[in-house]
Amino acid sequence: MAYGILQGIQSTQERIQHVSQSGSGGRAGSTADLFPKLVVMQRLCNSDAFAVLIAQAQSLLTAGRLECHMQSPASEATVDQLLEAQSAFLLSHLGLSPRPVIFAPHTGPAQEASPGLTVPVPVNSGIDLAFPAQLGAMGNGYVIFFSVRAAINNDLLIDLHRKSLTVIREKLRLSFGGATQSDKLNEREIECLQLVGNGMKSEAIGERLTLSVHTVNAYLGSATTKLNAVNRIQAIAKAIRLGIIA
Repeated sequence: MAYGILQGIQSTQERIQHVSQSGSGGRAGSTADLFPKLVVMQRLCNSDAFAVLIAQAQSLLTAGRLECHMQSPASEATVDQLLEAQSAFLLSHLGLSPRPVIFAPHTGPAQEASPGLTVPVPVNSGIDLAFPAQLGAMGNGYVIFFSVRAAINNDLLIDLHRKSLTVIREKLRLSFGGATQSDKLNEREIECLQLVGNGMKSEAIGERLTLSVHTVNAYLGSATTKLNAVNRIQAIAKAIRLGIIA
């Protein structure tokens, strides 16, 4: 399977070697450290733009959705267009399959051994690649590359997917301030924080979520501790800043 026209580096193995020599590995100290890794991946597939999308899980308060947490310069319209057209499919795909998605205006010959799932798009569209990251309790998301012009074969898909998993994992780790998985907020803690942020008292939250006041306060207390906050007000402010609640 091959989509696009190979430009620049002449073979997949040479491209992968080039990326490895460019220092795509290592642990990020900040979100800014992830941009060079994404730029190198962008060059590897010769694309016009990239974006990192993080899935916000469906809860009693909000519907599931994808949010853009990082993107290449001047790509806002491109990202918005993808989210408008493919958000529902991408969310569904996260729960069904770990396969990379190739949005292509032509399907080409079918190859059962390909790790990628080809999804037809209008003829005048470019080729976009979406690499899912399903990291369980840590979170889920995608790295997307837009208007890819490199030849897309299995080696390239596998290599980009592996690097995408690392990017999403590091992005989620940084979003939670480097907390370990055991320190992540659970769904109830997030719901209680959101409702307190909306101005509700513990009694009203308990009635809405069918919980006792004691249980609501326990969730709020554990959320405050996990966010390393001194009180609920600071916990809410930090949760908003981290994008955990709105």
